[in-house]
Amino acid sequence: MGDKRPWPQVLRRLPGVKRTRGEDETETVTSQRRGEKITVAVDADLLQCCVCSGPLTTPLFQCTKGHISCSGCCTDGAMADECECLMCREPETATRCRAMERVLAGVSVPCPFRQHGCAEMIPYESKEAHEGSCRYAPCHCPPIPSCAGYAGKSLVDHVQVDHPDVHRTGVKPGCLTALRMRSSEQARMVWLDNCAELLLVAGRDVPGGRSLSIVGLMDELFEVEDELKYRIEVVGKDGVLSLSGPTKGVERFDRPYQASAFLFVPNAIWDSHPEDIPVFIHLK
Repeated sequence: MGDKRPWPQVLRRLPGVKRTRGEDETETVTSQRRGEKITVAVDADLLQCCVCSGPLTTPLFQCTKGHISCSGCCTDGAMADECECLMCREPETATRCRAMERVLAGVSVPCPFRQHGCAEMIPYESKEAHEGSCRYAPCHCPPIPSCAGYAGKSLVDHVQVDHPDVHRTGVKPGCLTALRMRSSEQARMVWLDNCAELLLVAGRDVPGGRSLSIVGLMDELFEVEDELKYRIEVVGKDGVLSLSGPTKGVERFDRPYQASAFLFVPNAIWDSHPEDIPVFIHLK
């Protein structure tokens, strides 16, 4: 079939036919507006799944009653173009809502930790993944329970800068080293032969004593080697308490610290030498 556009429009597109300056400017403005971005305020509830109330993730489905659900809340057939709506009391077919998918693909939101320094605008579907890895997320300080937390730095930097009163002891690999801790100490930085830093945490979270645990410190430039092993020993009148295991490198804690393994030291031992507690550490 022939081109049904008016002849002037057809002629303007023929080779060798010049267009006016006004026509070129109109097409340029139209092209620019197609890629133009605008800022709008949207109720966050509108971007949540009607079934699980979680953030919408593609593919999206919508029934005839308007319920929009994410792929995780659809029954069999979610990988196709239709599924069953779980919000409707009676069986109701939900079909792919590609219009909402296009809208969602163009939505960006500010990082929830922008008050701590993150200036990124994140695609909505990447919001949860970004929150889990954002270096500006508020972090917890394991050695100092009274610490209000920190953001925008690694744990090793936080301890060194914000808690300069935490003592630092250098040890050599393969040698049992006395830390000579005081009963008031909550943590001790352990420095291994200029290649690793660890944190010995003396927690007060257990009744009747202290919980000694090891945290392998790491930052963006350094990671604790996986094969690094530790052994903690505390000498008492009736023998030696000991705990050993592999170190686990941690850059930051996004939730309150809970040691996966710790050495319980009764108060009778911990308080028996308030200025020189017989705590030893061995690293290899």
